[in-house]
Amino acid sequence: MAKTIPFKLITPTAVAYEGEAELVIAVGTEGEEGILALHAPFLTALRPGVLRANVHEGGGSKRLEFATGQGFMQALPDRVTVLVDEAVSRDRVDVAAARAELEAALDRLKSLQPQTAEYAREQAVVDFAQAKLALAG
Repeated sequence: MAKTIPFKLITPTAVAYEGEAELVIAVGTEGEEGILALHAPFLTALRPGVLRANVHEGGGSKRLEFATGQGFMQALPDRVTVLVDEAVSRDRVDVAAARAELEAALDRLKSLQPQTAEYAREQAVVDFAQAKLALAG
């Protein structure tokens, strides 16, 4: 059996997940970052995407997936903590609403100048909607 590490996924309103994980993969600003037990101390900013983790529940292992918004991931040798502004599990994704969010955000992006704070905020909305749609399949 692979080594596990305590893992928490936290939003401003709730702990979305807390348990033991073999592997946690999140979308960092520089690409995907994978964390295993005993990882060297590490901190990264996260952009919207699909967070994946191999977790232990009920004596077995399963794949956990969430569409996540912007945030941070901290890895220490004895725990992984992910703080994000939103986390949506597959069963909570409203595909029609996510498509509408994506379409509206893409329309708003057209009127914004790249490399501005407004553009970056709207791009995060686009990325989160795309992550929800990718998660839903």
